[in-house]
Amino acid sequence: MSGVIAIRYVLANNVALTAAVPAAKIMAGVIPIATVLPAIAVNHINTVERNTVAMTSAKVMATERVQVTVQTKSYSEQKSILELVRKACANKRATINSIAVDSILPGGAGPDLRDDDLGIFLQSRDFFVKFIEST
Repeated sequence: MSGVIAIRYVLANNVALTAAVPAAKIMAGVIPIATVLPAIAVNHINTVERNTVAMTSAKVMATERVQVTVQTKSYSEQKSILELVRKACANKRATINSIAVDSILPGGAGPDLRDDDLGIFLQSRDFFVKFIEST
């Protein structure tokens, strides 16, 4: 879950993105039903640890796939916010919110989705967060 924490931190502290989506609406996990849009959900997909022969290291490199989903009230807003997300996370390497992040690399973008009854437009983009974790 360190990848989710790192991505959420990066997004919530990006000035260009928070001008479009307040930091309070950038959430780890599910966006609550009554949330006024736009909003962003950051979710863990999977984690792969780098295996070693001895498997005795106190710290290991892990790669976490993180999905960022943008929900908006219009298609154009969906696209512009998703682009801000991509730019905010592009090729980061630093200690982020006390997590030793080796890299944040873009994955693919998912399909355009919408709920016509609720008037919600959404799309996701994946990122691969490589970080050092204690075992």
